[in-house]
Amino acid sequence: MDFPTFFYRCPGPHWGPMWTTYDTRDVKNEADAAAAMADGWCVTVQEAAKAAIAKRDAAMAESAAKTYAALNRPAPAAAPAPTPEPVAAVADDAPPTRAEMMEQAARIGLRVDRRWGDEKLLAAIVARMKQQEAQP
Repeated sequence: MDFPTFFYRCPGPHWGPMWTTYDTRDVKNEADAAAAMADGWCVTVQEAAKAAIAKRDAAMAESAAKTYAALNRPAPAAAPAPTPEPVAAVADDAPPTRAEMMEQAARIGLRVDRRWGDEKLLAAIVARMKQQEAQP
């Protein structure tokens, strides 16, 4: 390694690779380089960024583990799959849709004019069904 040179550490005041920031330090000789490396400085910016990202990820994992332990909940990977609850029967008290009315009209043989609105169509279906009930 040629001296003097720079060593790098993340975070710092300068924008660096992999969405990090970095700081620089002048290194004048071999003894200074050994002291800087022992203090956490890296030879390249990329090494410093990778070290900072690994340190951040480890701290986040440790924090998540502490949070789950404090909440007395199992970790997400160990959580059992939720069992689906049975679906209750739903009362069908909604008014019929246009498609349902068209099906009913076809079943009872009602000739439908497509220009009819829903109200007129429903009234025609009801009238036709009453007419059919009245016939023996």
